[in-house]
Amino acid sequence: MSAFLRGRPLRALALVLALLFSAALAAGLAGCGGREDYFVGFSLSETVYVGGQPLSAGERRALEGEIASLLHAVEDEVSLNREDSCLSRLNAAAAGEAVAAGSHTRALFSLSAALHAETGGAFSPALWPLSELWGFSPRFAGRYSDPRPAPSEADVQAALALSDLSLFTAEGETLSKAESGAGLDFGGIAKGYMCDVAAAYIREKYAGEEVGCVLEVMSGSVILGSKPASALGYTASVDNPRAAVTAGKGAGQALFAAGLSDVAVSTSADNYRFYVYGGKIYPHILDPFRGAPADNGVISVTVFVPLAQPYAAASADAYSTAGFCMPLREALAFYEGLYREKGVSALVITADFCYYTVGDAQIYGRTAFDGLVGQEGYFSEEVFAFAEAACAPAEVEPCARELEYIAACARELEYIAACAQA
Repeated sequence: MSAFLRGRPLRALALVLALLFSAALAAGLAGCGGREDYFVGFSLSETVYVGGQPLSAGERRALEGEIASLLHAVEDEVSLNREDSCLSRLNAAAAGEAVAAGSHTRALFSLSAALHAETGGAFSPALWPLSELWGFSPRFAGRYSDPRPAPSEADVQAALALSDLSLFTAEGETLSKAESGAGLDFGGIAKGYMCDVAAAYIREKYAGEEVGCVLEVMSGSVILGSKPASALGYTASVDNPRAAVTAGKGAGQALFAAGLSDVAVSTSADNYRFYVYGGKIYPHILDPFRGAPADNGVISVTVFVPLAQPYAAASADAYSTAGFCMPLREALAFYEGLYREKGVSALVITADFCYYTVGDAQIYGRTAFDGLVGQEGYFSEEVFAFAEAACAPAEVEPCARELEYIAACARELEYIAACAQA
């Protein structure tokens, strides 16, 4: 996700650390509030402004604890790392068996169904059978990066037939499914939903007062208000999905978004939870139409949804995933429609090392951002070149540096596998 700046840009992470971090995200981050049995991590900006004044350290710690309790309640219901969660019990249930579902589970199911329809099926929470088939479900934790051939076409089609949201029914406080092998996974929307729940709590807690803070839940975030005494508002760096082949300072940062306020931000990218096989990257983001990892030449999508929209952060999650699963031109047209209808902006980075913007988000390249904040000369190179949406190719051809990145990943993954076996 976009890392929010707190001073000097962060140094680049080495590829091996990025890969280890991806495994942590997939298996779940060590928990909020110090509990080891919770997996979803969150952070609250160091300074939280209420009524233009910062909360004291004690008040901020108390707020963090309250947010942690909220997120724990969601995770208790929908985490697939928990065998007793509502979602795990539903996935293990037989066809026609009614499974009691908590309020968060029901809300996520309803919200997912609406976003599935809005995106024409490009976002789907029903891809659990495909996630199992391709080796991206939690039971493969620690092995996500293992090189492996694609499943057989027959197996893909069988899993695809079960990855159908219409197989699920909500009735009262229960959920059921028409086929025993079907399953739900809210991983593509839960972190945004958690942001929404926490943001609503913060606003209610300080009702009638202007609030300024940033809340991040894994790769999703919500920005409340704008940072006082800053014409730029909140500023975010967009992670560089090709940091492994980027030289110089700030290699881990690709682009910057400035002037952010009252907006939800979500990034979907192919550099977390992936493997390389036969000279190709296989990301964990699954294309619900092909039944396979997304392969459209899109390597990162960041979406900005105004908080005026209901469930803005959950929607940002779904919108970024949906665009990742579309051909480039289709994705850009999709975001153009969202911008006209809802004021949504998007940043799409492609495997030819170009980037496209839709909407009115203030997106800056690295050197332009240097000048904006008075740090000229910090970045030694631009990574991605701006391209006009009207000039987007029908198919994205990977550039030489993209092929270099894939080869570097393959070597690193082989090294990690060899160390594990030693």
